Amino acid sequence: MLKSFKLWMTRQHYRTGSLPNPWLLPLIPLSWFYQLGVTSRLLAYQYGLLKSYQAPVPVISVGNLTTGGTGKTPMVITLAKGLVQSGKTVVILSRGYGAAQPVDYSRALDPAYGDEAYLIQEQVPEAIVIVGKNRVQNLQRSLRDYRPDFVILDDGFQHIQLERDMNILLVDGHQLLGNNQLLPAGPLREPLSELGRADVIFITKTVNEATLKTVQGWSQRFGPIPPKPPIQILPVPFQPAGLRPMGDFASLQSHNVAIESLKTRPVIAFSAIAQTNQFEQDLKNLGLNLIQHVQFEDHHVYTPADVEKLTALMQQVQQVQQAQPIPQEGPILVTTDKDLTKVRNLLPSQIQGQVYTLQMLPLLDGRWFYDEFLTQLHKHPTAGAGYVPSSRR
Repeated sequence: MLKSFKLWMTRQHYRTGSLPNPWLLPLIPLSWFYQLGVTSRLLAYQYGLLKSYQAPVPVISVGNLTTGGTGKTPMVITLAKGLVQSGKTVVILSRGYGAAQPVDYSRALDPAYGDEAYLIQEQVPEAIVIVGKNRVQNLQRSLRDYRPDFVILDDGFQHIQLERDMNILLVDGHQLLGNNQLLPAGPLREPLSELGRADVIFITKTVNEATLKTVQGWSQRFGPIPPKPPIQILPVPFQPAGLRPMGDFASLQSHNVAIESLKTRPVIAFSAIAQTNQFEQDLKNLGLNLIQHVQFEDHHVYTPADVEKLTALMQQVQQVQQAQPIPQEGPILVTTDKDLTKVRNLLPSQIQGQVYTLQMLPLLDGRWFYDEFLTQLHKHPTAGAGYVPSSRR
C-alpha cells in the first residue's frame, strides 16, 4: 500500500498545470514551511553563518532542482569517462541514497551500498566511487587516499557544504519541474530562483524548441547579472542504443542487440526508478511488444518474492505462446541498468538469457565536454600546501 501511494504521489507531482492535484492542496502549507527551511539554510551560507569547504582540486557538481530522475547517473558516467579518457584520476562522491547497507566511507563495490553508485563504479571502473553520507569528510579522506585530479559530486546541487568549480544542473526536458510546487506538494527541492547557482544546464532526455525556450527564459530571469558569465544551456537528448543482454551488463565490450530483432518477442518490463512511466513510454515508442510493466518505488530493494512473481509471469506468457497454432517465441524481461545491479544475483539461471536492459544513452561526448569546459578549471590556491594530484606527481 505504501509503495503504491509513493508511486501515486510521484505521478501527481509531475502533472502539468499551475496548481497541483486537489488531493495535494492540503500539503501546500507544509511546502511553505519547507521553503522557509530551505531559504534559511541558503541565507546562512550566503552570510557566512555556515561555512563551505573548498577543496584543493576542481569539484564538479551534477544535480537537479527536483526529486526523481533527470538522468544524473548516465550523465555522471559520461563525464567521468571523459575525464578518465583525458588521463585524469577521478573521485566520485555519492551519498548512497536508498542503500540497503549504509556505509560511512567505502568504494561502491557492492550494490547494497547504493544501486546508483554501484552502477557508476561498474561502468567506469577506472574511477573511484566513494559512498557515504558525510561527503565533506569523505572528500578529505579521498584526497589523502587517491590523490584525484577532479572530484565529481553526484546529486550535489543542494550539497552546498562543498564549494564547487562547476555547478551542472539537469532538467528533464519532458517533465520539466512538474507542477512547480515545492515538497511535499510538488517535486521541487528548492525554489526555481535557485537555478541561478548553475554554471551549466543540461536539458536531458527529450528536447524540443518549446522546452529550450522555457529553460532559456528561466536562465534570463534568474541567471547571474553581468559581468558574470551567463548560464550555459546544453540540450542533451537521450537516444535508444538497443537492448543489452544481461550477460554483457558489466562488460566494457558489451554488444547491444538491435531493437528490430526483438520486436516479435512479448516483453515483460520491470523497474524501480523515479520515472517508471517514462521508461514504459520509451519501450512503447521503440515498438516493442510490451504486455506488462511491473512497477516498484524508486530505490526498491528486490526480494526473492519479486523474482518469483516475474518468473511466474514469464511462464504464463510462455504457455500462451506455445498454445498458438504456430508456436511463438517466448517472452523476455526488460529493465534498466540501475535495476539490474540490484536484482541480477537473484535471477535464476534458466531465465538469465532472456533478460535485457534498455540502453538510453545521452548524446554528449564526455571528452569533448572536458576539452570545452573543464580544461580551464584550475586547482585552488590552497592546494599549495603540498597537495599534488595523481596525474602531476
